[in-house]
Order: sequence, then structure tokens, then C-alpha cells
Amino acid sequence: MDDAPLPTLAALRAFEATARHLGFSAAGRELNVTHAAVAQQVRGLERELDVVLVQRSGRGLALTADGSDLAHDLSEGFASFRRGISRIREQKSALPVRIAITSSFAVSWFMPRLASFREAHPDIELALHPSADLVDMAAGDHDLAIRFGSGDWAGVISEPFLPTSFVICAAPALVADWSPDCPEDLLALPWFDEPGRNEQAIWLKAMGLAQQRASNVTQVPGYMMLAALREGQGIAATTRAFVQQDVDAGRLTILWEDETPGRGYHLLYRRGPLRSQVAAVRKWLKRQA
Repeated sequence: MDDAPLPTLAALRAFEATARHLGFSAAGRELNVTHAAVAQQVRGLERELDVVLVQRSGRGLALTADGSDLAHDLSEGFASFRRGISRIREQKSALPVRIAITSSFAVSWFMPRLASFREAHPDIELALHPSADLVDMAAGDHDLAIRFGSGDWAGVISEPFLPTSFVICAAPALVADWSPDCPEDLLALPWFDEPGRNEQAIWLKAMGLAQQRASNVTQVPGYMMLAALREGQGIAATTRAFVQQDVDAGRLTILWEDETPGRGYHLLYRRGPLRSQVAAVRKWLKRQA
């Protein structure tokens, strides 16, 4: 088998398109280049192969015997390329869109909207990864992430998604007969934290109490924390979006609120093009917010 270097892909594409259209102009339109550029590529291919592939025939072009043979082989080759690429794209399109999300946000915001997503995109599967840990988007294990903060995460695209304030909340019954004289008094109450989250630390720092800690802290997943708060078992630092329905219903009350501009939930994803399913989920999320 001839092991000489192959001609450039640009030259082969130019000739294959010319052979199908029997014209440089039509081939140029398909390839989005000028007819002169196509002609130059074809002539260069002829010089490299030392053979005539196309020749003038009236006002158009005709393939020589060598040109016809090469055009047939290239047509089969490019068709094989397209089948392989289509197969890879189809396999990738079948993958679920993987979203890193805190369990509290999943329970309070995402799951109530899941039916709406399924109705809008019945062909897209989702894989929610509930975790409070800040995932490494560059590792490629997640397509999207939803995180609370100021949007200053390095190495990813971060889009403001759902502005929300930061609050300390409790059941009204827990604090009905108790009026704290200062923020430090709240540390005497039982607290709940979601593993991996730092809301209590944010609040302590804002209050000038960065070196202190609550005396009784229980770490539980977000959905368990919400149930415990409703039952009056303690207080928690969290986002208003997480507890808004309970506040509106009177099940929880706000003890303190920080409305720092720019703070809220952000949508994170890697730099570069998004596969179509991920782009569709991103667009849907932005509309929901």
C-alpha cells in the first residue's frame, strides 16, 4: 500500500465538491470560499498527484477517468466520516445533562419545576447530583452547577441566576417569648447546618463574630433541615429562596437578613461550546428564574 503523505483535507474537499457539482462556483458556495480558491486547490491536487482530474467541457467541467475514480472513492470516504461523526454525536446526545446542585435548592426550587421541564423537553434526561461541595467543573463530571454566592468562582463561566438574600430563620414558636439583645445571643440556640455549606460562617463574619461558633450545631441535608426548622428544633442560616414559601405561610420567621447586592444563586458551566442538550437546559433554567 502506498504510504506517501495524503493530500490536504482542504484539497480533497475542494475536489469532491467540484466533482459533485461539476463546477468551481457551486463548490465554492458549498464550502463558503471563492470559486478561484476551489480551482486553486483542485489544480494543486492535480500537480501533487501528477494527473488531470477535471477538464473543460463546453461551459462547464467534466471528470476524467482518474477524476471519476477518485471522486467515487472520496464520496465513500466522506460518507464514512459523516456516519462516524453522527454516531458519536448521537451517543453524546443520549447522555443525561448532569447538574451539581445543593439538596436544599433541589428540594425548594428545582423539584417543584421538574414536571414543567419534562413537558418542555421530554427528550432530555437529567441527572441531579445533590451536594454542597463546590465541584470542579473542569473535571468534566458535571455539565452545569447551581451555587449560592457572589459569582466570583475562578475558571468557569458564572451567570447570575436567582438573586436572593441571606437570612437567619426559625419557627415562630421557638422565638416567640425570646428577644435577643444582640446577634451573639442567637448562638445560644440550637443550629442546623447543611454539610459543606458556609452560611453560618458568612453570618458570623458579617456580625463581627468570626471567631465564635454556635454551641449546638447539627449537620443535616437541606430537606431534613427544613423539616427540623418547621418543627421548631433550631435555627439556621440559609437563603431566602429556600425558605420563602414557609415564611409566606407563617411556618418560619426571619430573624436577620443580609441583602448584599450581587449575592444569590449563580449558574456555572465550563468555557467553550455547550452541547445542544446542555444549552437547552441552561436556557430553560434562565427562563424559570
